[in-house]
Amino acid sequence: MNTKPAYQCDLAGLFAGVTVADESPLEPGVFLLPAGCTFTPPPDDVPDEKWPRWNGVVWELVNRPKPPAPADPLAKLQAFLTANPDVADLLDKGEGSPQQSG
Repeated sequence: MNTKPAYQCDLAGLFAGVTVADESPLEPGVFLLPAGCTFTPPPDDVPDEKWPRWNGVVWELVNRPKPPAPADPLAKLQAFLTANPDVADLLDKGEGSPQQSG
């Protein structure tokens, strides 16, 4: 069976990878395009900060989302204790923690 490359997109049209389209067993020379795919290849030279997006007609280069910066755990704890002073009071008093026997 013959195959042809197909370029797969996610629901937003962003390039997700390459898959294959199989030739139709009933129509030789006709390839069955998988859902969410196109036969038009994305651009070869895509800058790191961009992502190819298929708009239904052509590939566009859109901004690649930046991952969030890792949160500082100490700052996160301080913000939680500030927002929850009753928890901070419990920690200051030592309540709720197991008693150590000596």
